[in-house]
Formats: sequence, C-alpha cells, structure tokens
Amino acid sequence: MRFISLEHLWRRSWAALLRFPLSILSAAIGVTVAIYLIEMEGKVDNVLPYINLLLAAALGIPLFSCAAILSERWDGALVKWASALAAMVLLGLIYLSLPGTDETHNTTIPYVRYGLFNVIVHLLVSFAPFVRVRQLNGFWNYNKGLFIRIVTAGLYSGVLFAGLALAIVALNELFDMDIDEKRFPELFIIIMGVFNTWFFVAGIPKDLDALEEVREYPNGLKVFTQYILLPLLLLYLVILYGYGTKILLAWDWPRGIVAYMISCIAVLGIFTLLLIHPYGGQQGNSWIRKVGLGYYWALFPLIGLLFIAIWLRLDDYGITVNRYAVVVLGVWLTVVAVYFAVMRGENIKLIPVTLALMLGLTSFGPWGMFAVGERSQVGRLEQLLTSAGILKDGKVQQETQWKLDEKEGLVADSLHANNTLLADSLNNEVISILNYLDNHHGFAAIRPWFGQDMDSLITLAEKKKTNVNEARIYMQTMGLSYEYRAQESMLQHIQFSATARTVTPVGAYDYMVDWSGGSDGRIEFELDGTAFTWTDNRGVFTLSSATGEVKFALDSLAKRLAAQNGQATYITLDQQEMTLRDTLGPWNVVLEISYIYVQRTGTMPQVTGSNGVLFFGRKDDGLNTAN
Repeated sequence: MRFISLEHLWRRSWAALLRFPLSILSAAIGVTVAIYLIEMEGKVDNVLPYINLLLAAALGIPLFSCAAILSERWDGALVKWASALAAMVLLGLIYLSLPGTDETHNTTIPYVRYGLFNVIVHLLVSFAPFVRVRQLNGFWNYNKGLFIRIVTAGLYSGVLFAGLALAIVALNELFDMDIDEKRFPELFIIIMGVFNTWFFVAGIPKDLDALEEVREYPNGLKVFTQYILLPLLLLYLVILYGYGTKILLAWDWPRGIVAYMISCIAVLGIFTLLLIHPYGGQQGNSWIRKVGLGYYWALFPLIGLLFIAIWLRLDDYGITVNRYAVVVLGVWLTVVAVYFAVMRGENIKLIPVTLALMLGLTSFGPWGMFAVGERSQVGRLEQLLTSAGILKDGKVQQETQWKLDEKEGLVADSLHANNTLLADSLNNEVISILNYLDNHHGFAAIRPWFGQDMDSLITLAEKKKTNVNEARIYMQTMGLSYEYRAQESMLQHIQFSATARTVTPVGAYDYMVDWSGGSDGRIEFELDGTAFTWTDNRGVFTLSSATGEVKFALDSLAKRLAAQNGQATYITLDQQEMTLRDTLGPWNVVLEISYIYVQRTGTMPQVTGSNGVLFFGRKDDGLNTAN
C-alpha cells in the first residue's frame, strides 16, 4: 500500500504540473529570487529589479492558473496559448511598470497599483470560468473548493515547515552541525512558494460542469459561519449603529476611521453570507435568506454614514488614493445592497465581477484614483501657497537658493523667508500634502514652480547624505520651515527670534552678561564692586542694584510684535526690533534678545521663555542708548 500511495501521489503531482506548468514555474522563479536575496543580503547594490521579478512571479501564480482554467473551460488549443501569452505580456508590462532604481522620481504608486492588480487577478480566478454560464451552484461549489483548498494548503504547509524546522534544530543541537540561520527563512519560502502552490493547484476541480449538480455542502462550514462569523458580524453592526445613534443625539460629526470600519465590516458580512448562501435553499434553513435580506437592508444607513464621513474628509483635506478607494468601495457596496435588497437578486457572481470591474476601471487613466489623488493634493497645495502670496504666477516667491557643500550637502544663506506668511494650521497642511506627494506620487507636478532644477539638486544631495527627505527640501525651498506647529483652540505658541549675527561688536561696551528667562528666573552678578540682580516676573524683567532698578517689559514687546505679524507663529526679526535700552545709575544698559517664547490666550501674550545678552557701558564712555 505504501508504494501505491507514493505512486498515487506522484501521479497527482505530475498531473498538476502538466495542467498548471506556468503557475508552478512562476512559484519556482519567485522562490529562487527570494533565496538569492537572502543569500546575497547586503551584497546587492540595487535590489529593486529582483524584488520586482519576485512580485511579478508571485502574481503569475494566480494569473497563469486562471489562464489554464479558462483554456480547459473553453476547450481550445488557441485559447490555451492565447491566454498564456496574454498573461506573459501582462506580467512583463507590470514588471516594467515597477521602479527599477532608487531614484528621486520613484514612488509607492506602482506598488499600490500592483496590489490592486493582485486583488483583481484573484477575483478573476473566482468568477472567470463561469462568465459564460449561469451555474450559480457550480460557481459556489467551485469557490468553496478553492477556499477549503487554500486553508488546507496553508495548514499542511505550516505543519511541514514546523516539522522540518524542528528537525534542523535537532540536527544542529545534537550533532553540532552549525547550520546557518538563513536556512529557516529559505525553508519557509520553499514550502510556502513551491509546495503550497503545487498542493493548491493539484486540488482545483477540472470538471466544472459537474459542480452544478453537487448538492451536499459541508456541515462544518455552516456551523463555523452560523456560530462564529454571524455573531461577530452582529456585534460589529450593533457597535456601528450605536455610533450612528451617538452622532444623531450629540450631533457630533463622524470620525474618519468610521468609513474604513464600515467598509471592512460590510465586506466581512458579504463574505459571511456567501459562505452560507446555498444552505438557505435547504429545508429548515429559510432563516438564512431572511438574515441575508435583513443584512443588506441594514447596510443602507451604514453606507450613508460612510459617505458622510468620507465627504467630510474630502471637503477638509481633498482626495487621496485611500479616500478615493473608500468612495469606490462605498459605491460598490451600494450596488450590491440595491441588487440583493431592493431588486431581490440571486446572482452571487455579481459580487466579485462588479468589484473587479470597479477596481480595474479606477486603477488607471486620468479618472483613476492615482491621477485624481495627485491633482487634488497639488491643487490644494497651489491654493494654499497662492492665498498666502508664496506662489505667484506659478512661481515660488523668495525661493531659497541652495548651494552644495562637500560635507553638509545642500546649504543656503537664508531659510524660512516665507515663514510668517502661513498660520500654524496651514503650515501643517502644507507639510501633510508634501509628505503625501513624497510617499505616493513624487514631485514632478510641482517642479515647474521652482527656478532651480530640484531633481538634480536632490540627486546631488543624496550623493552626499543618505535618507534625504525630499518633502523637507521642497518645503524649505518654498521658504518655509519643515516643522509641525502646535495648535490648540485656546492656546497659541509663538516664537520670536532675532536674525543670527555672524559678528557682534562689543567694543563700545564694558561688560556683557548672558541671561535666560523662564527657567531659573534670577541671575546675580557684580560689576565694579556693585551687586546686580536680574529677575524675571512673568515676562517683565527687572535689573536692580543699590542705585535703583529698571524694568524691561518683554510681554509688551511680544504683544506689539504679535500684532504686527498677524497669525504667524515662527517669526524672525532684525536684531534692532529685538533690542531694548535703558539706564541704571552710571550705566547705559542694552538688552539684545535672541529668542522670546510666548503662549497666548486671548490677546495678551505670556512670555514662557527667553534668552539674550545684556551689555553694560559707562555713561562717560559716550554710549548712546537711543541708537
């Protein structure tokens, strides 16, 4: 019996190889590339071509499987070769669309698009063999078989890996074989790549027409769905309806995360109903159809909440790839709910078909999620900068001019010339938009705004330093500081700073004293035998000695400067505007302020920190305090 079992195993494996040769070959290529990357870790200068080949090979597994199933379904040599050739061409195009070098123009969008294609291809596997026939029962049995085969293959692969990994550990410990730790991830890749794929495709049914006549459904699947998935789904629905009730009672706008929660729960519910769909036709299971109908009706308020939540985000922050995807998913959920609840439809093939079509249509073109997301965010950025006067006639005003330093990379004589033109909230929006563009689309759309060749500058900077933050460089080139500014509804933080001096003339003074406020708040020192005390009382500094005292009101200065500079919070001023003068006894006293940190509630600023320098010059030296 042992040899018969081995022979049977060999026949099944060989039959699967003949039936799905390109799928297994794709798995083998992907495994080979992955093992090569592990072995050559740190030795390959550019890993992207290998990663791209690995991704293309991984996508080839379901794509070639679908082509093979279609060729069997439509029974034609021409279909077989044409579908295989079309799959090869598509994989080649996808590989070429992925970034091949780590340059500044590379973004994550090609990989996001690859993820979409992966979802579409797997959906295609689920319904493509049944496009030309109705066979709803056969369609369900076919997908049930795929689902169970995936679970079984994963279980077998996991047990096999665990067993072999323990065997390697035993050999290593008992026989001191000093086995390289890389063998564990390589073993996992081989099992999950080759064995798992081979085992899965070997179980794909060949006679799909016969599945239409199968009326026996696994009881375990019904039990799992009825007693695990459905109660969880009910719990999630209660939570979401409770949140919707809270919105109505408190008139509190829905949070952005609720759109994603509704999307996930709605998809989970549809998947749950698909699992138990045929059981509804059996005697004593009429409740399944009623639950399904009730679920789809219950989706409508949640879909409305989803659209309200995502609309608020779109209205405030514009369109991004993620928000576009949520809108697409909301439209798809609406179509599915209308079909099954209002129209009382029964064709469950509509679910994967419509989802694949919508994802496919929105994954490319000027109407697609990537193009629309980029246009929306670039448009928001242009509007913000134009309103602030930073962008005029399509060009950045007071653009920071960069020079390349051999050690430091990009340096500039002056930065942040436009800082005072943006309020905190708008400054933070600019940072968010630039980060989004950096992570998804790149900066090609805004490069014409600059007089310098930004791409070349960043390329040169990357040669001097690693991990160059392009968003930071673009923002600094706009004359803005790449720093999130704290925002509070009743409390605002302001920083006044004097332009840094390269050289400070001190010849006209006799003494110089460094000081800071907001920490110790008190300094004691002695000049020519006279004791002085410098104290801070809520932004009013007092300099006192035996001959009297003078006060320097930094809070009044801060109030005046804040009124002059509007809503700006990071303000750089000429040193003359940050200088106060007075006399005390025989001394002319000049207070040069470097920084003032302010918290503002209402209209009166409260100084929380400051520092600078006190200069003392004898009156008989002729120091003029008016200058």
